[in-house]
Amino acid sequence: MLRRDFAASDLFAVRRHTLCLASVVLLSGCALSSGIRPVGPDTYTVSEMRAPVRGGGPEAQRVVLAEANAFCQQQNRVFVPLMMTPAGNPYGLYGPSAFDATFQCLTADDPAVARFHAAFPAQTN
Repeated sequence: MLRRDFAASDLFAVRRHTLCLASVVLLSGCALSSGIRPVGPDTYTVSEMRAPVRGGGPEAQRVVLAEANAFCQQQNRVFVPLMMTPAGNPYGLYGPSAFDATFQCLTADDPAVARFHAAFPAQTN
């Protein structure tokens, strides 16, 4: 009888640990990033996907723009967006859950930086 109780408690502990491990795996899989990848001279792309529980599309956009800007600042260059697009299923319950950006890191005196600042004055520093 004692042996059966010991086996039942072991089984319970194994199930509890398995459930905890599964929870960690599921929660860690709720965000994916491509990382910053070069696609041309001074031109890069980055994609981020966030599950709705982790902020969805708006959080993916915030993360992408922060990563891209920080990447350019590390190079002492200016972030200039080329294409910013929500990605994922637009018809889903929570809308798109991802965000893609193609951008350039340019020197401050590059004419493209001046054109960007002229076109979008509210987005300048």
